[in-house]
Amino acid sequence: MRIFRHSHLEKGMWRGWLNNGQALEVTWPRSSFALRILIHSNDEDQGNRMLKLGLGFIGAYIPLGISRNTYTVGDEPSWGIDLSREFGAILQWGQYRKQFSWPWDLHTLAYQQQMPDEQWSSVFDYAREPRKEEHPYSYTLKSGEVQPRTATVSKRRHVLTWVAFRRFGWPRWNRESIDVEFDDEVGERTGSWKGGTIGCGYDLKLHEPMVAALRRMERERVFN
Repeated sequence: MRIFRHSHLEKGMWRGWLNNGQALEVTWPRSSFALRILIHSNDEDQGNRMLKLGLGFIGAYIPLGISRNTYTVGDEPSWGIDLSREFGAILQWGQYRKQFSWPWDLHTLAYQQQMPDEQWSSVFDYAREPRKEEHPYSYTLKSGEVQPRTATVSKRRHVLTWVAFRRFGWPRWNRESIDVEFDDEVGERTGSWKGGTIGCGYDLKLHEPMVAALRRMERERVFN
């Protein structure tokens, strides 16, 4: 007796479909740990009940049968825990969800923009206009075509600490970057339905002028 109607193997994933339409999915490599029962809604107004299992080096979605209850996609219940480096600890029980960051994760104390007088103000202070510079920018496509653009740049900074020290606000340090806006789309997807890039950010080196960071981005950055 065949367990799976058919199966599919690709890089980092294997999936086998059962007779009831559910699928067993195995993925690798994984960096998270998980033990969670969840329901995933489908187009037939029913839910696939699954066990999500993560062992750090391999993960799996194990089918547990069909749920006849209907749920809004994205609002299905779940019960269990996920642990990952990127998202910390996530606890879920039905519709209840609580996320905890790791103590060593970075926490933003302030997100600021530089003003014309070189003072700093919150980026959410929309009544104030930051210091801006305009510079020519050229991007070369894979075809060899050159896209000439005008880039408007301003300076941003994150004031950072670790999550464990966020209530104290110390120790703290700054991470500065440029915020870039192009006057037209940039990149290989320019003119397509996906569209090219019209804005981005790029890290600043210590004491680096904005135009120098823009020129470095011009040399190094690839826009797909």
